[in-house]
Amino acid sequence: MTSLIVRVISVAPARILKTRSGRRTMLKEVLVADETGSAILSLWGFNEGTDLSAGKVIKIEDGWAKEWQGKIQISLGRSGSYEVLVDDGSIPSISDLGAATESTMHEDE
Repeated sequence: MTSLIVRVISVAPARILKTRSGRRTMLKEVLVADETGSAILSLWGFNEGTDLSAGKVIKIEDGWAKEWQGKIQISLGRSGSYEVLVDDGSIPSISDLGAATESTMHEDE
């Protein structure tokens, strides 16, 4: 994926995890959506995603996506990034995206 512009639907509380090497890290999962559906953006590392909240519009650069446990997950990897954009109305509101997120969730069940 080169770039993707989405709206933040919700931000889950961060979790502290141990990596295979025994190092502690933080994972924050952010539900994002556009008119095509929804996905989970996984942000790894302490203080990642502290500037994100429901309703914000973000641009994801150089990320990659995969399906895991029946859901689409987006990761930034080492070279990816995101930036918060000014909401110009080009991405539907959370309430308008509700139908897209619900339909995506039901397809997987």
